[in-house]
Amino acid sequence: MRKIILVLLLSLPSSLWAQGTLGLRFEGGLSWMWGGGLEGAGPKTETAIQPQVCAGLFYSCNPAFRLGVEYSYTRMLREQTQPNLLSLPDGGVKGDVYRDLKTNFHTLGVTVEANLLGHRSGKTPLSLYAGTGIGCLFAFGNTYTLGVSNSFKPDGSGNTVHVTGQNELHNYFVPCIPATLSLEYLLFPQVALRISSGYRFVLAGDQELAPKGQVVATVGLCFQLE
Repeated sequence: MRKIILVLLLSLPSSLWAQGTLGLRFEGGLSWMWGGGLEGAGPKTETAIQPQVCAGLFYSCNPAFRLGVEYSYTRMLREQTQPNLLSLPDGGVKGDVYRDLKTNFHTLGVTVEANLLGHRSGKTPLSLYAGTGIGCLFAFGNTYTLGVSNSFKPDGSGNTVHVTGQNELHNYFVPCIPATLSLEYLLFPQVALRISSGYRFVLAGDQELAPKGQVVATVGLCFQLE
């Protein structure tokens, strides 16, 4: 990730650096994840939509383009039930009937944004940024699994039911590609209100528990530093 940021910054012409400015942004909002290992897993009521917080550092190369580095955090709780069990030769069944997923997601990414409405000025305080880039989704959590089995005695005199519980840590990281659309309104010369929406394409690969995508909607402030 550090090498990607360094290459992007060094590739800028010196003329862009000369007229550029640094800025900070802080946002909060909501997110929703689905797909992959989450299919068939219902969100718990309190986290059907997860809260999300974001912070970013951006460099405006000129009034129309800027580069940014962003961090975001969200927490997800999911439950999954399995009604179909594996049949055993003796007529019994076995399988996992319940799974509880608790995951903390940390996302770090580099973005490039273009201002579709031109530059900010006293006549045009409104900006509309479209952006994309590359990032990585870091997940840290645990999975609790409840399993049952039912076996019959050979003499047919009864059966035995076994209940098992297992708690496992799941830590992984997968790349992602963000796509964002943000509306910014200049409240003061150095402060803008930002309303942003976006989608992250998560490249989960063989990682079973990773989501396939995430929708994000946030509101925050941008501070231009001179």
